[in-house]
Amino acid sequence: MNVPRASLVLTFVLINLCIRVDADDVSSSTADPQQRLSSWLDSRFEARWKSNQVDPPAIVDDAAFLRRVYLDLCGTIPSVSQARDFLANRTVNKREQVIDQLLADPRSSRHLARVWRRMMVPGNGPETTVATQLLEPWLVSQFAANTHYNELARQVLVTSPDGSMMRLNPGQDGENPSASAGAYAMVVGQTPDSMAGASTRFFLGVSLNCAKCHDHPFAKWKQQDFWGMAAFFANPEATGMGRIRSDKGREYAAVFLGGEKATIRPDQRGTEVLVNWMTSRDNLNFAATAVNRIWQHLYGRGAVSEIDDLDRVPAEERSFFLDDLGRSFATVDYDLRWLMASLCKSRTYQREAASKAGSSPAEVITQRPLKTLLPEQVFDALEQALNLPIGKADDSPRMNGTRVQMVAKLNESTTNHPDEFRSGIPQVLLLMHGSMISNATDLETSRTLRAVVEAPFFDPQEKIETLYLATLTRKPRSQELQSMLEFVREQPELQQQKQAYADIFWALLNSPEFVLSP
Repeated sequence: MNVPRASLVLTFVLINLCIRVDADDVSSSTADPQQRLSSWLDSRFEARWKSNQVDPPAIVDDAAFLRRVYLDLCGTIPSVSQARDFLANRTVNKREQVIDQLLADPRSSRHLARVWRRMMVPGNGPETTVATQLLEPWLVSQFAANTHYNELARQVLVTSPDGSMMRLNPGQDGENPSASAGAYAMVVGQTPDSMAGASTRFFLGVSLNCAKCHDHPFAKWKQQDFWGMAAFFANPEATGMGRIRSDKGREYAAVFLGGEKATIRPDQRGTEVLVNWMTSRDNLNFAATAVNRIWQHLYGRGAVSEIDDLDRVPAEERSFFLDDLGRSFATVDYDLRWLMASLCKSRTYQREAASKAGSSPAEVITQRPLKTLLPEQVFDALEQALNLPIGKADDSPRMNGTRVQMVAKLNESTTNHPDEFRSGIPQVLLLMHGSMISNATDLETSRTLRAVVEAPFFDPQEKIETLYLATLTRKPRSQELQSMLEFVREQPELQQQKQAYADIFWALLNSPEFVLSP
């Protein structure tokens, strides 16, 4: 790495330690049901800020909003033309319009499937490979069809009437058409105890596995609670069943979590009875857990302090907004797309990241952290910024194994929390020294760079602005623009000036801001 590039990276590290943007407030009409929910949520947060005597974070500007919502809903960043069009748009409700457009975009289904697959099968073990190959394509089809969350749970947990796993309709865009809803069981383990522990954690927000061999040491759950749930999965193809023998030889009957004994008719399967109870509007934990996971994805942290231990969250903490938001989710029949649109259209979602050290628990829950990108998002954002080819005939990074290698490398330090820095040293080394970045910032091979540098109708300022829009979805701030213009103009020869643009592009791609969602 040459000296100018090192200096530029240091500049961006310092600049991105404190990112502040300003914008006009977002209007909130209460005529539309989504806007009513958005306004209700905003009122809850604003009342909390007022009671704590703190100023609410400012609404982000259009550029930060656009980058955030693209990353959250489609998993990538907008193109330069999309960013220019949005920033130039003077329509009052342009933010609401882009949210609806992105949720209908096929990229949204693929990105949300990746997010849910990571929630359903957390960690980086061998099982994640199976989940990616089998579970993720099925999830893509469900998000594309806007399958409601209660029906998604039913398809994940219940076998088909003939006893076989439910089959997926032919996939889209080359997705595996033979993947089944039973992929979840294949990943977590097809034994009744494995399915009981995994499904209770994911769908009800209760980590029950500690009660398998002994009473839970930190929660109220007993062994009979664990095996009572496992009994629903015993002989899943058979009807009229609902009993299981534990590892220690004791027999347990099917019991709903909380102690109510289940009644399984001769014509019913245990998993069917379980899902009917689980997805009932009377079972608030199902809706609250779903909302908690959606909130963590969109907002950077859970709606309450726990994600997989919702049973240990104090009632007062849940009452701030989680339980009421869960009830609203149930009243729209668990429509995920509707809920995500409502949340994204709120002022609460559109406020600046504002985590502060030493904040009280009441303040922390209202603070949005900066989110780091998932490994797949890092690649997809690079693919967009660099205008990389995507076809097989082009030997594209998506098709020649480069994407798989990059995601695997970044996964080495992935956590289950979006507000934690996921990649660290592996990401830095991969981006700084990877051949994809080197080729993409080379004057001879880079599509984006050549298009900018060789454009006869761009002056130096417009060239720098375009590089910023391509990478960070914003124009440079005045201080940045002045520094970059000076850097270009101090080069004595034309070729050296062109190389200066390459160095700027390389520094933007390697800046902390590139791998963060604002």
